[in-house]
Amino acid sequence: MKKLFLALVVLVILVAAAAGGAYWYAAPAEKLDLGYEEVPLTDRALDMAKRLSTEMILTERDVDNLAVKQLAQNPEYEPGVLITGAKFSLSGNLLVADVNVKWRDRVPVGLRLTYRLGWNSPNLTAHVVEAKIKDVGLPAGSFDDVVIPLGDELPKALRIQDVRLENGQAIVQFRKPSLRDLQSLLG
Repeated sequence: MKKLFLALVVLVILVAAAAGGAYWYAAPAEKLDLGYEEVPLTDRALDMAKRLSTEMILTERDVDNLAVKQLAQNPEYEPGVLITGAKFSLSGNLLVADVNVKWRDRVPVGLRLTYRLGWNSPNLTAHVVEAKIKDVGLPAGSFDDVVIPLGDELPKALRIQDVRLENGQAIVQFRKPSLRDLQSLLG
């Protein structure tokens, strides 16, 4: 009886240590929030039209602010999972997101999600290609795409043709506007 009790106590201690280790391992490495700055897309688009250019460049910071804004508008990812912070960066032709979530209002988890960007008018969509908690891979299909309504924040006369990532920037390529579109833009 004494051996059984001792074995049970050791088992409880091992389970508690494993749970504590998992909690520590999954905890976010960096404190992040959902604060963002507005990106003056309309002003930049008008400036672009005045220069008769069809490209608008978004810096990595702009992309971060646009993506965090989208997450901040609806931080509840799914019932019981709340996004508490995020930071986006560009890596080659991929968008990398460090995301802090809180599971069931108790367990903080730090995720790294890697997205491939695509243009699906009027939205910029980010499709998950890799998901990790530190070095532990997770099924990418378990995570939803991020949709950034980029086209909704621009003047209606401008229509985006494509978005591509180059040299740490997002380059937004517009269709050539008609003379009437330019007149309505420049007033």
